[in-house]
Amino acid sequence: MKGSARVAGHDLYTKEGTDIPARGQAIVGTGIAIALPDNTYGLIAPRRSLAVKHRLTTNTGVIDADYRGEVKVVLANLVDQPYRVEKGDRIEPLIIEKIDNWELHEGTQLDDTERRDQAFRGSDSTMDQRGTGQKAKPLVEINEI
Repeated sequence: MKGSARVAGHDLYTKEGTDIPARGQAIVGTGIAIALPDNTYGLIAPRRSLAVKHRLTTNTGVIDADYRGEVKVVLANLVDQPYRVEKGDRIEPLIIEKIDNWELHEGTQLDDTERRDQAFRGSDSTMDQRGTGQKAKPLVEINEI
């Protein structure tokens, strides 16, 4: 079920009450199974209001198009007190995304890029990532409103 015509995700609801331990996680059943079209997958995303109000998030899950079991959500509790979800609570959204199912082929060499093997390029955004020691130019300018 979608909250409105323009939202990205379909709301998922709990099929039973479950306790989520402090600083822990729990698997929460939804009581539904889905059949997704080929070249799509389902992504269980965090629900903003649960994250903000209760510091609950999801350990994001992917539902493949050929999976037919119950959709379950892994809820993670980020605070020092337990949290209880009740039967019928709206939890996380399920977003259906299109994918290209490319075939992967083993090769002996990859083409070179400016980034090369530098992971998490934005983790030190104040220095030039090519190792020149110069200040990097910002890629995007953000203004506070």
